[in-house]
Amino acid sequence: MNRFAVFQKIIETGSFTKAAQELGYTQSSVSQTVASLEAEFNVQLLQRSRRGVRLTPAGQKLYPEFQHLLRQYEDAQTLAHQINGLETGTVRIGASNSTSRYWLPGLIKGFEALHPHVHFTLYQGDYDEILADIKRGRVDLGFLKRTLTQGLTTVPLKREKLVAVMPKDHPLAGNPVVSLAKLKEQSHNIILIPEGTHSDVRAAFAKIGVNPEIKDQIQDDYTVMAMVEAGLGVSLVSELMVGNSDFQIATAQTQPEVAQAIEIACKNPAGLSIASQHFLKYVVSQRDYLA
Repeated sequence: MNRFAVFQKIIETGSFTKAAQELGYTQSSVSQTVASLEAEFNVQLLQRSRRGVRLTPAGQKLYPEFQHLLRQYEDAQTLAHQINGLETGTVRIGASNSTSRYWLPGLIKGFEALHPHVHFTLYQGDYDEILADIKRGRVDLGFLKRTLTQGLTTVPLKREKLVAVMPKDHPLAGNPVVSLAKLKEQSHNIILIPEGTHSDVRAAFAKIGVNPEIKDQIQDDYTVMAMVEAGLGVSLVSELMVGNSDFQIATAQTQPEVAQAIEIACKNPAGLSIASQHFLKYVVSQRDYLA
């Protein structure tokens, strides 16, 4: 087994037991692998507690180097497969609900037609979680709002528009366009907004001098729309999600318009695996075709 792959899986899962289960190894063999690494480098790499596993200060310094060595090993394997007429590798992606549901299936299908032996691992979350996953190396590539991409290498893709969603009996239901000021005024100060830190939404309200007084913050779009359907409030949700949902809710464009500029981001392009580099180039080539 690759020792650095085992170590990375422990960090990703936060548990020796979960790492062993996902890798198909015994917990004893995983523990022995860590012990071997610690003996080789003569440092303690991990601390175990009831809360799980965390890196020691020495582990925090060495872990990026282990990740680099693991990528080199995976690239060597990929190159060997290419020499033998195969093309393999794994691409780890971080994406929000809307991106993973409406962009990724087509992108992955098109890419796999060109590279049938490449595998994908998807980590879903809000934009804050995706950013953290990129920075700690859990994912190779992530789809992020432009406002969160500072310090990363990015390529612009699309603007994702947000629309207002309301209960069917809401006073503004049936209007094709609603003002954010009216939305707040007519909604009993309950506005449910998904997706991380909500900077674009807050900025849109701030621009017109309105405090939205957000009461509930729900990270899952479907949960938000279910709560809106139940009459618990209104929200601003990705147009992609609303257009393909079965919830009994009313929708409207907003004035002013609220949109998120979405980019594909990575920590260091040169540090990406060969498979991830190819996928990044493919996504960029397809950005004009994204819905």
